[in-house]
Amino acid sequence: MKIKTGLLLAGALMLALGITVTGTAQKAQAASQNAEPALNCSIKIPHPAPADLSTLAKIKAQDAITAAKKAYPGIAVKNAELDNENGYLVYSVELRNGGEILVDAGNGKVLRKESPAAEHGKHEAD
Repeated sequence: MKIKTGLLLAGALMLALGITVTGTAQKAQAASQNAEPALNCSIKIPHPAPADLSTLAKIKAQDAITAAKKAYPGIAVKNAELDNENGYLVYSVELRNGGEILVDAGNGKVLRKESPAAEHGKHEAD
């Protein structure tokens, strides 16, 4: 009788652990699906980051604005600022139509275009 009880407890424990592991794996998979797409950026920000990120940039804000205007011709630019995007240095160029363009602060390449609908999870990667 003690052996059966021990086996039942061991089986219940294994079942509970299996459910926990499966649930954790499902949560991790869901989180990775909702994560921002990885950037292929040329400047990785060191840790700790400098107080002035502009010391790391290889292009000027005006160059990022020019790249954004080429990506969205005819749309006015609201502003451009350096940002730390998942550990990489980018210019975040905000457009008057509510869109946003991420530009590599090292080479001026457009990394991501976010239309005004991006608030609902729509991104365009270049």
